[in-house]
Amino acid sequence: MPAPKTYEACYVPDAIIIPDGILAKPAWERANIETDFSFPWEERLVPRTEFRALFDASAFYFSFCVDDEDIVLVDSFRTKEDVVREDRVELFFALDRDLAQYFCLEIDPLGRVLDYRASHYRKFDFSWSFPGLDVVGQRTRAGYVVEGLIRWETFQRLGFPPPDSGRTIKLGIYRAEFQHTEGRQWREGWISWVDPRTEQPDFHVPESFGELKMVW
Repeated sequence: MPAPKTYEACYVPDAIIIPDGILAKPAWERANIETDFSFPWEERLVPRTEFRALFDASAFYFSFCVDDEDIVLVDSFRTKEDVVREDRVELFFALDRDLAQYFCLEIDPLGRVLDYRASHYRKFDFSWSFPGLDVVGQRTRAGYVVEGLIRWETFQRLGFPPPDSGRTIKLGIYRAEFQHTEGRQWREGWISWVDPRTEQPDFHVPESFGELKMVW
């Protein structure tokens, strides 16, 4: 079996990132930039999609910077489930390879969040909310930026081990890239960091996950 795709999140002492959707912060200059994304289920060029992550003793920080010429948003947003009809970026964190329990964030360009916990296969609990989450979304001339943090105490309450050099967490990184169309509200496009090699679009399978590795 090939080694899982891995993103290395760097330790930045006292990163002290306060999410505001502006990535011009010194700490972000030390983060690895992940751009290796694809449309697994269609032949289509991926618009610029950049993911960054880093951590300090208090929190895990993440950001997305994406190009999007046609942003799809819900006109009358009422509940968090409305995010499924919008452009968005997504992060899934799993406790184990089999996805017996995993936790999901789907974040639209305005920073509105669909958060839920899940178990395989596609058993979703939308009544659950991700504790210790701080996230901001901001539209830009080219598309949008999402910036957020999750406190380590939250991860530990969910059952993840504390950060340590070389520690890994099962991670999925995704993007829903929608376009307005005539006769329909939108055309759906599904971008993934890892190609799950499923016949139909599906992020909720173990094969769509890579690994987040903590490095000092």
